[in-house]
Amino acid sequence: MENFPPVNTVRAGKMKLYKYKSLANLWHTLDVIVNQRLYCAHWSELNDPLEGRYEIYLGEKSAKLESIMTSRIESAKNTYRVSSLSADPTNFLMWSHYADGHKGVVIEVEVPEDHEDLIQVAYTPFLSVFTDKVQTKEDMRHLFNGKGEEWSYEQEYRLVTEEKFFQLPVAVERLLLGPLVSKEQESILRRIIPEKLEIVRMELDRVQGTLKVNSPNKAIQPTPAPLRFAESADS
Repeated sequence: MENFPPVNTVRAGKMKLYKYKSLANLWHTLDVIVNQRLYCAHWSELNDPLEGRYEIYLGEKSAKLESIMTSRIESAKNTYRVSSLSADPTNFLMWSHYADGHKGVVIEVEVPEDHEDLIQVAYTPFLSVFTDKVQTKEDMRHLFNGKGEEWSYEQEYRLVTEEKFFQLPVAVERLLLGPLVSKEQESILRRIIPEKLEIVRMELDRVQGTLKVNSPNKAIQPTPAPLRFAESADS
């Protein structure tokens, strides 16, 4: 396979990544925290209809060969599952799209930076191109390295695996509550979640159009990008 989006290599160590979740099904959140694992959805369940797209280029070679290759690629691709994470816990649109309109939570997890299943998504207009060269299993994983540039706000990292769950190497230590989580919900969460897990509430700055983490731990604070609006035709 050629011309696939590159895998962004990362140095050895652990990195903090963030899982945006709705509280509509509390079990899903508790499963991550209590069972110390991330659910990996089949790639076809993801919300991008162009997920895993590719092109086969064979020049003058027969359509029969293309059909055989397509069958092999689809068969291999269908073995993969994906868990999506973000590098940014303060992304306004991510809270809107994946955390129930700021009424959900973000779970902070640690993943080894050099784990073989971890991929940093590359945002590119280019798609994977297969030729008549022999494809490897790693080539199939590369199908999930790239997304269109319009998705770049997600700052996504992925765990690409054949397993239904990814076991986290260390326990979850922090849960971020959306600014619109009710006080009643917060009270319930604080009673059922282990005390050693820090629960902090996000703060919404309505003037700047940004979110920040209300925590004494400054290491968690990325530089938030303000919510920008297009200028009107009259301005």
